[in-house]
Amino acid sequence: MSDFIYKILFFFFLTLLTSCSQTTERTISKGPAIYGDTLRLSTPDPIESLFPLFNTDVYSHRVTAKIFEPLFEINTKTSKVEPRLVERYTWNKNRRVLTLTLRKDIEFHEDPCFGNESRRMTAYDVKYTLDFACSKTPFNQSNDALVSKIEGANQYYNSGVKSPTENGVSGIRVINDDVIKIFLNAPYSNFLTLLTSSKYAIFSKIAYTHYQEQIASHPIGTGPFMISKLSPENILLTYHPSYWRHDKYGNRLPYLNAVNYKVYQNKNEEVKAFQEQQVDLLYEVPSQNLNALMGGLSYATKKKTFAHKVIVIPGSRVSLLAFSNNFAPFKDQRVRKAIDLIVNRDYIANEILNGDGIPAKKGFAPNSPYYNNTLLQNKEIDVVRAKKLFASAGYNGQHPFPKVDLFVAGDAGSSTVKYCEYIATEIKKQLGISIAVHACSTSERDAAIFANKAHLWKIGWAPDYPDPETYFSLFYSKNPREQYYNPFFPKLNSAIYNFNYEMGIIESDPWLKNNYFTNCDAILQEESWVMPILYEDYVMIVNLRCRNIKINPMGFANISECYIKPL
Repeated sequence: MSDFIYKILFFFFLTLLTSCSQTTERTISKGPAIYGDTLRLSTPDPIESLFPLFNTDVYSHRVTAKIFEPLFEINTKTSKVEPRLVERYTWNKNRRVLTLTLRKDIEFHEDPCFGNESRRMTAYDVKYTLDFACSKTPFNQSNDALVSKIEGANQYYNSGVKSPTENGVSGIRVINDDVIKIFLNAPYSNFLTLLTSSKYAIFSKIAYTHYQEQIASHPIGTGPFMISKLSPENILLTYHPSYWRHDKYGNRLPYLNAVNYKVYQNKNEEVKAFQEQQVDLLYEVPSQNLNALMGGLSYATKKKTFAHKVIVIPGSRVSLLAFSNNFAPFKDQRVRKAIDLIVNRDYIANEILNGDGIPAKKGFAPNSPYYNNTLLQNKEIDVVRAKKLFASAGYNGQHPFPKVDLFVAGDAGSSTVKYCEYIATEIKKQLGISIAVHACSTSERDAAIFANKAHLWKIGWAPDYPDPETYFSLFYSKNPREQYYNPFFPKLNSAIYNFNYEMGIIESDPWLKNNYFTNCDAILQEESWVMPILYEDYVMIVNLRCRNIKINPMGFANISECYIKPL
């Protein structure tokens, strides 16, 4: 038989073997769960990048959190920090040296980039990830929290390296394949909490070296799901066959075969898809949609109703308007303050949104289990003072204020656009400023901000780990701010703000820590570079065919133990 025939037969049997292995039916040995099926989710915009350190929006992180895993995690029941990829950890006496011993049973997703090399996660992958998080590459948009904390990270960042070097950050040291030490500049009380963030999830050194920045569309992590398809219309994830976690009965997780995300840029279409059981879980359900949705599900006569439940995670999100510090008129604090004094947050929450959201009258960060904002003064409407400030800035009929472009991500008729239009109308009425409201996609808004076409923009912020730092680090002027780094939140050139922030991140006493951060919040209110409008709950609705979905305090869904079982 010729070599050619041998090759044909070899590839035939190889294909047959691969096909059989991919379609092998998994069986539950014990317990109520069921293997198989697909969880159907939605996202409001196309997601082009799936690299944790580059993505800054909550929608892409909801996807990457299923592909990649951080070193630690927040227990959804106790809200305490627990090891995830770490087997154990120790601190030295002054809490400035953290020693991590990694689990030995964790593998990255199967991929040709590994060739004959092992896919096991090691300390070298952890160092590479953390070094990358401290680098100056434009592909890293998440260096703000680590650079100031780890020994040598500032020097490493300022050296201008665009990707991790052989030695990397001096304060991140590999001891062996399973042990890594991190040396800190101070005993930061929240460092383990910081390492629960999805943006600091661990990726493979081999994979990044192979794919470079193409890894954004070819993500390879250790999580329960791996990428199968990434397109502007949908994202398909399939289960990781050698995922390290098992349930309490010894069954390997995850139970689901796949997770399919479909893009719905129109909220009404997304709601309709849920009603027709084409989507299993809805995020960010506005009250007006929730009322219609519940009515449609409870009283539908043409379609069979199905069991569902509403999940509410108390508000940790803040919706705000941010001023461009590149627009000369907004550099005058009197102008920013005058505009802020016009905004009627109560009317927006109670009348325009029918009670959907809490008026953000207590500063930037919402009240939460880890931050108490009740000591802050309420924001009050003061039209008289606003007009005096505006006039003192030199604006009047003879010297009119230039036209302002406000960019809002949302449909023209959405509640967000409506309340932004209301704000624009009130500012025009009281101060004579003409504001053009541009309803657009998230990517269009972001492009306008980067191009300095947006003078004012509506944006939301949701914490990615439970600590006040995640709010106030946005404005810390010593954090990196390269030209390509995200400009959504202006840095504050305030020595007093910086002092309180720096004291807050090292303070272990909860009361003192909170006091430092409320001082930061008070300074933000006075500066008025951002205008918090609403504090918002995470309101989700789930089709009860989906069992055991766990939602953490940050509003992220853990679906590694989710399974599909109709009632």
